[in-house]
Parts: sequence; structure tokens; C-alpha cells
Amino acid sequence: MTEYSSPAPPLFAVVPDGLFGPLASSNRLHYWRLLCQLFAEFFGPDAPMPPSVGFPRREITSAIERYLLTDDPWEDDGAAPDAPLAMRANAIYERFRTAGWLRQERVGAREMVSMTHAVAQLLATLMDFAERGPAFFGAKVRSIELQLQQVVAGNAGGDSLDEAAEQSRQLLSYVSAISVQVRDLMPELIKAESTALFARQLFERYVGELFVGDYAQLHNADHPLARRTAILTMVRDIEQSDVRGQLIDWYTERATGGDRVRAEQRLQRSLRRLYEIDRIDEYLARLDDDIRQANRRALAFLDYRLRAPDKLDVLLRRACRGVLGAPQDALRLPVAPGPLMDEQRLRAPQQRPRPIPRTANTSREPTPEQLARLNLLRQMTRARLVKPEDLSRYVDRHLGATDSIDSEAMEIASIEDFRAYQTLITLALRSRRQGGLRRDDPIHRMLRGFRIQLRDGEQTANAFLESPRFVLHRTRNVA
Repeated sequence: MTEYSSPAPPLFAVVPDGLFGPLASSNRLHYWRLLCQLFAEFFGPDAPMPPSVGFPRREITSAIERYLLTDDPWEDDGAAPDAPLAMRANAIYERFRTAGWLRQERVGAREMVSMTHAVAQLLATLMDFAERGPAFFGAKVRSIELQLQQVVAGNAGGDSLDEAAEQSRQLLSYVSAISVQVRDLMPELIKAESTALFARQLFERYVGELFVGDYAQLHNADHPLARRTAILTMVRDIEQSDVRGQLIDWYTERATGGDRVRAEQRLQRSLRRLYEIDRIDEYLARLDDDIRQANRRALAFLDYRLRAPDKLDVLLRRACRGVLGAPQDALRLPVAPGPLMDEQRLRAPQQRPRPIPRTANTSREPTPEQLARLNLLRQMTRARLVKPEDLSRYVDRHLGATDSIDSEAMEIASIEDFRAYQTLITLALRSRRQGGLRRDDPIHRMLRGFRIQLRDGEQTANAFLESPRFVLHRTRNVA
């Protein structure tokens, strides 16, 4: 089923067309600081309860005047820099009102100023984005799990499922973005003028702003990220139980205007996004590689800065000035008299020894029997070697169109099947730990499109061996 899609959201049907004009001008830094100050003082959640009709215009322009007293000068942006303070404040106010950041209404004989809900919400989002610090994956995964528990229990509807799916996608996007930011940050840090500045920027920006807050605990068994198997189990329960019908009814009634087909597409989109959390290991592995490379570059740069002579360019300029200002007799080279480039002073050319003649080793052609034995040995070795694609073919052959299969229903018809079945037993035994297989386990790469669940205390016997009983579950839909 194709993913539910919709056209681009109409942004400028919600916010004014020229809203970003002040933030794109030459005074954008001043405008941004002034907007943040007005939001915090009058319109933000930390400000006192505003009047229902807004604030008097004079109160807003007075706040702008106070800001101009501490943040000046501005570049020429419509008003002369030497204009009176009140005139400049009114010009800035009109710029905000024309752009749409402020709304002015006449109440009686007074002009009252307010900020629309959409503009205030956009400004709060921009401020949160600018102040965003290191992320904590544990809190995000715990939030996804709690919302899915409410959906499975029937205490929440499609809104909680959509929120969990959106957080799952944001989690993967954030890990991917950190890798790009780490690679982009290191060339910028190397431009630091001093070793102290490089070290300070490294720890303030690289560690303080980009790093994952709970990165050191990501590989622990008790970290919430280890419970992603439980999250995937709840997603499968939602897809295969009666909860699916309840969610489709919820989407049909509240999100799609009675269109049941679109409701099913909406549900399938959220489930597909939640299934993507199974790919977090790939993103974390790439993040580990990028962080290790960034650490090596930072250590190499610090080692170079600490070993190189301090202020080498200053020493070279000082030596050049000394040579230009020294008397003629002081510039003589400390060498004996005579021609410096006389042929008697040159080193004799080096005579390279003649290479030793080499003869090729004689080789004997193998006999047909030796070739046949070698090919047989290669076939035997390959038949006993299980690669991820071999295991995937064996599992897909038994799963077919179903989502799970018991080990008792699996067949062994060849040596390849026998070795694949042994590999599944190994995966089942190693997945006994809480949270499933560790992502740094070498055998973890064998899990492609399925997961394995061990049945404790139960045994499976076939014509070849007796082993613990296990069940295979498909982890994502096969397109």
C-alpha cells in the first residue's frame, strides 16, 4: 500500500507573507533579539497575563526604546541613525506591524497591540529550535513506548499513535543530522587562531551542543533503547489485533472526514514509521564512526599545536627585520673562503648496484584429480558457510506470506538447510538476554527482516538433532 501523502502545507495561509522580512534584512540580529525580548516581556508563556484587547501601542514602543538604549547602533534601515529615539522606535514598530509580527487594532480612541496565536506559536518554535541542546535518546524512546502502551490498552486513539510515529522518525533524523554536524564542525574548529580557543570551542560546541546527552549509556542493557524489541512487538499487536479496527474508525471519524481508505493509509503510514525504529542500529553505528574520526582529528590537531613552535610567524618576521637592518659585515655566511659551487665540493654521484637477475619459479600443472578434489573441497566449505543472504532465503522460504513460524514446522532438506537451522538456534540462544541481541554482537548482522524468540523450557526434535524451541517473526513488511 502506498504511503499516505498530502500536498505541501499552506504556510502563508497561516502566517503573513512578509513575516520573515525583518529577519532577512541587514539588521536581522537586532530584530531577532528585539522579537525575543518582546515575546518574553509581553506575549510569551512566561509573561504576565495579557489584556484581552492587547497592550497600548505606547507601551510597546517604550519597550523598543529601552532596547535601543542598550543595543545600538543599527545599520541604516529606513530611519536615519541620528534620528530621535522615539522616531526610530516607531519606525521599528511599523516594520514589525507591516510584516505581521504585531497586530494593531483600534479600541475606542486607543490603538491596542497584540500578537496572533499562529505568529506567537511560530516564534516560540524558532526560539526552541535556537536553544536546542544535546538530545537524550532514553527519554524519547520511553515516551514512544508509553504512548504505544496506551494505544494497545485502548486508552488512546490515533493522535497518540501519530505522535509516537513522529517521535520515532525524529529520533532517526536527529541521529542522522548529528553525523552531518560533526563532519561539518571539525573543519570550522581547525580555523581557530590559538590552541586554547580550539579546545574551548571543541568542548563548548562539539560536546555541549551536538553530543547525545546519554551517549555513554546507549549500549547498556538497562537503557530504554534496548526495549525497542518490545516497541516493535506492540506495533505488530496493533497491526494484527482488534486495535487496528478501532484506530481506523478513529481516523475515519476525526482525521479523514469519513474516508475509510484514507484512514487505512494514515494508519499504515504511522505503523511504517514506527517499524523504522528497528534501523536505529545502522544510524548509531555510523554515528560511532563519525565521532571516532572526529576525536582522532581533534587529538591530532591538538598534538600538532602543542608540538609546533609557538608564534612561528612572529619569529620569522622578527628574523627578516633583523636581516634587513643588520650591517653589511654581519651578513657574511659562516663558511670558508672559496667558490661555494665548485665541482670539487659537490658530492660524487651515487652508483646504484646492478639488479640481480631473477628467474621465475617453475610451476606444475595440477592433475585432473587434484582439480576435482579442490573443487569438491570448495563446495563442501561453501555448503557449510552461512551468509546473511543464505539465512534470509531459508527464512523466507518457510515464512512465505505468514508473519511467524515455529521451529517444529521448519524443514531440513540439505546441508545448507541444516547449517541455516543451526545458525537460527545460535541466534535464539543469544537473544535470551533482555532487549535481544546486542548490536555489537557479530552474529547480529544475520537478522535481516525477522526476529527470533526462544521458548524457554521447550524442545524441538527432528530427524537430525534436538534443540531448544523457537519462533520466527517478521519485523517489517516486505514490499
